[in-house]
Amino acid sequence: MSPTLREQGIETVHDQVVSLVAQRWAKAFVCKVTIKSGLEQNPWAEPNQSCDIVGWYVSSGGNTMEWMAEVETEDSLGDTQVVDKWKRTITRGIPFYLLVPSGLKEVALKLTQEQAIIVNCVYEFTFINGVCHIL
Repeated sequence: MSPTLREQGIETVHDQVVSLVAQRWAKAFVCKVTIKSGLEQNPWAEPNQSCDIVGWYVSSGGNTMEWMAEVETEDSLGDTQVVDKWKRTITRGIPFYLLVPSGLKEVALKLTQEQAIIVNCVYEFTFINGVCHIL
């Protein structure tokens, strides 16, 4: 998919970022990636998985989660329940990444530090001429 084209059915910035990041990270991490967005509500392994993007691989013992990522928008980052969502999402020992709109990295880091949430990295995203860039 060309990053300048909107996928059919994707209506929100959140879902657009989820889709684009999942495609890019599937190549970068060389693993299977499953998303949870307005388009696709099929978590990678269990119905209670609430993470936006999950990187995983199949082994003889079954599916093994390698990493997880949450995409937040300006609205969702300002929601008082966002930290509780992160706490429910995190799986101990699995790398956790946050993607937030450009300029809100410090806000996200402050929230994680205040609540002792371990995050591997907070990335920022922005759109330039309709193309999503991860900073």
